[in-house]
Amino acid sequence: MLHIIPNDLPTLTKGERSVLNKIKNLYKAQQSDAYLYIQPKIKNLIPDFILIDCLRGVSILEVKDWSIDYLASWTRLEIKNINGEKLDNPVFKAGQYYKSLEGLFSMDDRLYNTQGELDVKLSSFAILPHLKRAAFEENHLADVFNQKPAHYLLSEDFNGLEISDLFSEIKPLSPMYLKMLRAIIFPEIQILSTSENHTQELIAALDAEQERFAKNISYGHYMVTGVPGSGKTVMLLARAIHLIRENPDWKIRVLTYNRSLATKLEQKVKSLAENLSFLDIHIENIEISTFHKFALDIAHVSVPKLPGDEQQKWWDYDLPSLSLQKAKPKYDAILIDEYQDFLDDWIRLAIQSCKTFKTIDSKKEEKNSINLFLAGDRLQGLYRSTDTPWTEIDPILDMRGRSKLLKKAYRSANEHIDLALQFLSVDEKLKAEVEKFYCPMKEIEYENSVENGIEMIEGELEEVAIKIEELIYKAGYNPNEIMVLCKDWQRANTFIQTLPKVLQAKAESLNKKASTEHKIIVTTYQSAKGLEAPIVFLLDTDRFISTSVKEEALKYRKTMYVGITRASEQLYIHAENFHQESYAQEMKVLLKQRIPVQ
Repeated sequence: MLHIIPNDLPTLTKGERSVLNKIKNLYKAQQSDAYLYIQPKIKNLIPDFILIDCLRGVSILEVKDWSIDYLASWTRLEIKNINGEKLDNPVFKAGQYYKSLEGLFSMDDRLYNTQGELDVKLSSFAILPHLKRAAFEENHLADVFNQKPAHYLLSEDFNGLEISDLFSEIKPLSPMYLKMLRAIIFPEIQILSTSENHTQELIAALDAEQERFAKNISYGHYMVTGVPGSGKTVMLLARAIHLIRENPDWKIRVLTYNRSLATKLEQKVKSLAENLSFLDIHIENIEISTFHKFALDIAHVSVPKLPGDEQQKWWDYDLPSLSLQKAKPKYDAILIDEYQDFLDDWIRLAIQSCKTFKTIDSKKEEKNSINLFLAGDRLQGLYRSTDTPWTEIDPILDMRGRSKLLKKAYRSANEHIDLALQFLSVDEKLKAEVEKFYCPMKEIEYENSVENGIEMIEGELEEVAIKIEELIYKAGYNPNEIMVLCKDWQRANTFIQTLPKVLQAKAESLNKKASTEHKIIVTTYQSAKGLEAPIVFLLDTDRFISTSVKEEALKYRKTMYVGITRASEQLYIHAENFHQESYAQEMKVLLKQRIPVQ
């Protein structure tokens, strides 16, 4: 199957569009995967097409609409047209593309075979659909077009084109190689394993639909939702990097609810920085912060010292109100991760801080648009109690045709999502939300399938500490592959003190600003959104008890749902007592039943 990214470009020339249509027709009958990228930017070069075919290899295509009547003179470097304009020789240009991509691939050790040779076959062609062979030969153009490693296809070649004609050398690509090549050319689409025990660092790349959505050529507002671990955050970063790749001078802001997620996104971008810099994509203009830091920068006020809940009220309501009075269009694009916890005025502040641009709608009428990208999971919403329609927040946010639901989980394991959705569905209101905002559960796909991936730990916190010691010293896990979720920060600090002295030095609370890069992550359930780890411990699940206050009950149940879906390998559910009425007891009963959500 041919995946075209983006779907189309309105700026394609007649010749480029004829090549696009020809390739579409050629691949109609092919079932195996192939990716056709339209005018991707590789460093300072923009080839017309890059074709990655799992049966054949990689081919770069440069298209020119020229006939012989258009050409006045030619050299191996330049073509001068009848208007006196100097243009690149397309075969020379195709050779430049070849060398650029070959250089990119040669930097990755995974692409070499045991003989030390690059194990990917690369081809590059200049395609001239209107240049006849007779005129080509009569004018001795072969003298300037024969430039290996690039090749050329003339009008007669194009008319009788077969897929194999687009590849000068053929070597099939394994599914893993296909992912790797896409991720090397476009580092922003890679989904990395959080476990250092994995033999492959790259576990997946965004699938074609996700990548196409993230790189949608149309600017404007978009929203992506989906099951836990489905790549929403990767799509958001891919969108940010795509925008800065296409518009190097843009100012882009990425917003999160909590500091821990902002830190994670900064680390993700930092991990990509070297590869992106090699591609001449400079990410200095992408700024990542919490919403509250964003609002404080705009309001430019001192933070008052207020008692208890009054302090949080100031951050959540008073500060955004002050910021709205001062906000000006500063950013070319704003992207929001975990949008479901952003209050209405927070969204309005993001909109007000975006520069507007003119577009033409389906009625051929001019309207204002903004570049706003929202990623999140409605079922993880903990702080936004209202469900205001988007167009009531701002008329500019008409989401029709601008949203996508992701149904494939890459990180969260099948057993964990099954338990999480069963647990949510105990409440009838949340069960209705599951059915409304997701899809039939049988439609969810899993990249990460585990068996016996959930265990119960009953007893004091010391029992959890013993299990962590076992995982590190016997099973070989690194401290930073383990995350512990606690009900509040006080309990988090208590747990750290429970660990043996040697492990206390290897644990860090996310409530502090110290680095957790090589340490056990200890945080709260509420602060865990957007975070992940191979091993996750849910502490004190018996301290979560159903309440008659409906809004509070929904919040607590969603909080536990967040926790259940954080692990990629093993989930440990801790309780001092699994027999008394509590969330711990509920989950134990659900695990015994093991009935998938329908």
